[in-house]
Amino acid sequence: MLKQIYFTANEAVWLVAITGFALGATVVVQLHEEYGQSRDAALRLLGSLSFVELSPLLACLMMVARSASAMAIELASMRISGEVAALRRMGISIESYLLLPRVLGMTVAAVVLAGVMALTSVLGGVLFATGWDASYQIFALERMLRWHEVLICLFKAASFGLVAGVVSIYAGFSVPLQVSEIPKAASRAVLRGLLALFVLDFCWALVL
Repeated sequence: MLKQIYFTANEAVWLVAITGFALGATVVVQLHEEYGQSRDAALRLLGSLSFVELSPLLACLMMVARSASAMAIELASMRISGEVAALRRMGISIESYLLLPRVLGMTVAAVVLAGVMALTSVLGGVLFATGWDASYQIFALERMLRWHEVLICLFKAASFGLVAGVVSIYAGFSVPLQVSEIPKAASRAVLRGLLALFVLDFCWALVL
């Protein structure tokens, strides 16, 4: 599970952070052009948009595009080469040894990446809204953020990561025993993972 978290979250954290920073700066610039120069209002709206809507979805989309295919290829290769059957013959539980750690690892990674993107987007928005006089806004984040929005961000990201992990595992384990099916498993993992994220995000929108 720790290896899955490392490969899914740690290696993508800088990409997610840079994307979040650019996202926050872009949103603040657009808000200024559309609604005027109300700095506090723009930052509050950015905090709400970033934590509730944008960061969980975008971070998990990037995670699926980057890691779902790798997970599906790994599991499909293990199944086709006979490694899964060998583990079963040794009495090792496939569910607890192969599947559960990957699903939990992707779930934790999704929460971490969404949190990083949300925080860096707020930082980018603050810097572009206030310039070098950003210290006051940074130390007054409670004016921009509400605790329930932070919790929504984390729970949405966890649900996205859980679904993405399950879809990737199913794509890898459902392939016929032919080597030519491995690339198809990777493609199915990414496409079905993206579709599942958008459907789940729509369900969250109905609930909230």
